[in-house]
Amino acid sequence: MPMPHRPSPNPVTAALRGARRHFVLAAVFSGFVNLLYLVPSIFMLQVYDRVVPTRGAATLLFLILILALSLIVLSVLDVARMRLLLRASVRLEKRAAAPILHRILGAGSASPGDRAAAIRNFDVLRGVLTGPAILALFDAPWAPIYIAVCFLLHPWLGAFALFASVLLAAVALLSEQMTKRAAAETQMRSAVQGRMQDYAVQAAEVGRVLGMRDTIVRLQLNDRADLVARQGQLAETSGAFLAVTKFLRQLFQSLALALGAWLAINQSISMGAIFAASLLVGRALAPVEQILGSWKNVLSARAAYAGLSAFLRLPDDTAPRTALPRSRGAVTVAGVSVRAPGSERLLLDDVGFSVSPGEIVALIGPSGAGKSTLLRVIAGAIAPDRGEVRIDGTSLADWDREALGASVGYTPQTPTLFPATVSANISRFAAARGGDAPADLDAMVVDAAMRAGAHETIQRFAQGYDTMLTIREAGGLSAGQRQLVSLSRALFGNPSLLLLDEPNAHLDVNGEAALMKTMATLRAQGVAIVVSTHRPSLLQVADRMLLVRDGTVTPIDPAEMKPPARSSGAVAATGGQGAGA
Repeated sequence: MPMPHRPSPNPVTAALRGARRHFVLAAVFSGFVNLLYLVPSIFMLQVYDRVVPTRGAATLLFLILILALSLIVLSVLDVARMRLLLRASVRLEKRAAAPILHRILGAGSASPGDRAAAIRNFDVLRGVLTGPAILALFDAPWAPIYIAVCFLLHPWLGAFALFASVLLAAVALLSEQMTKRAAAETQMRSAVQGRMQDYAVQAAEVGRVLGMRDTIVRLQLNDRADLVARQGQLAETSGAFLAVTKFLRQLFQSLALALGAWLAINQSISMGAIFAASLLVGRALAPVEQILGSWKNVLSARAAYAGLSAFLRLPDDTAPRTALPRSRGAVTVAGVSVRAPGSERLLLDDVGFSVSPGEIVALIGPSGAGKSTLLRVIAGAIAPDRGEVRIDGTSLADWDREALGASVGYTPQTPTLFPATVSANISRFAAARGGDAPADLDAMVVDAAMRAGAHETIQRFAQGYDTMLTIREAGGLSAGQRQLVSLSRALFGNPSLLLLDEPNAHLDVNGEAALMKTMATLRAQGVAIVVSTHRPSLLQVADRMLLVRDGTVTPIDPAEMKPPARSSGAVAATGGQGAGA
């Protein structure tokens, strides 16, 4: 068994630590901002206690200038801390987005749902850095300063501000406890509903043809009703706590004014202190209300960080590996077992065999026997639960996957093409590498298409190799056309190992004959080929056959399976081109 790789550092945590300077400066600016928020209260004290009794117009003008200058500085600092947080968000994007996307596209042990949720969680976390929640968190530590100033005005005012703050904080904590579980469940249900909706859209054609539309709509409506009910309950609970918080803050601010008036009547404080106390108590309670108002975002950010951290703790298939020579294509499968996701049922059970360069091994067996799963394990698309795959004697886990991928050709059972040109799909986006792109890229693309028997078919496309495939299902191509483009991509760059999953499922007779000819040529060139098929025609070029049944592999005699050779006259007459429509 290979030694497990040491987990890579969490790029999100590393990026947040790298932005520590931005957060520190934002906190410092928040301190000055909150200190400057005291200026209106001091201005009011001076007006009532100094200007009005003395009728000092010059003093009033001087105080107004100080107030205006202070508010200008406050506004500048407020904008500055927002820019700092924005830069922290951009820094997080620059430093963490690339490794997360690499991990999403390269994590063989993650489920499709985990990979889909990872980037959404990252966007949620990044968005919180520029939202009101983080500003409330920066302002909250300064609430004690306002309470202390209230104590300076009068102990009763300070005690009242402290009591109000503690009560509102208790309401905020109670709200968190009451909504924590419901928020997590609602977020999970929302993600599931989104995936189900996407799948229903993709399967709309099948549902419409088979008369399932009304049923699918009804199921979707039931799921949506459940989600809306959960969201409504969560919003109702959160809204109730927010309403209570607003009520208490307004009540306490007014009571602070009343308390100040009572103290002034008893000549314990000045008239100006009445209004200053109201402002100070309101400012002390404002962060608590802001936090409660944005508590949903805080919970979402916390859940997003937890989910993202769990995803990033999965084995990192994208971590840099020691550079190895180009693969020769020798494959060794040793004791590989794969369980069905979320089950103990084995899709593959202790499978072992080897493939040598220049050898064609055919996987045959009934549907659901494990042929596609086995090819995906060899390709590194999924990780086995037990056992390992070795390429040229080196464990698949120790290969640099980008370097190995350049010498591997792979066609999945359902051809997957990207929304780009046909040429870009075949070339594996080699042009996007910039200076590393081959100088004869176009010639390599055409050569791969010709060897796949796809050249004439592609020439009949609207713009030939420059035809843009769409995001919609099938990319605008027929099943046979997609299979030919996928096969051309597998042959691009002269791979030393070719893994073909039902490569002739949608090909016509001529296309199948061209594929067989290409496989025989590649074998002569020393390419190792593993192919799964239900059609016996491909078995004519196979050197060995493995029967896959119930997750186990049994060698069989090729002579027992090969059909009589067909006449090649008809194939020669057509030039070996074609694809099923």
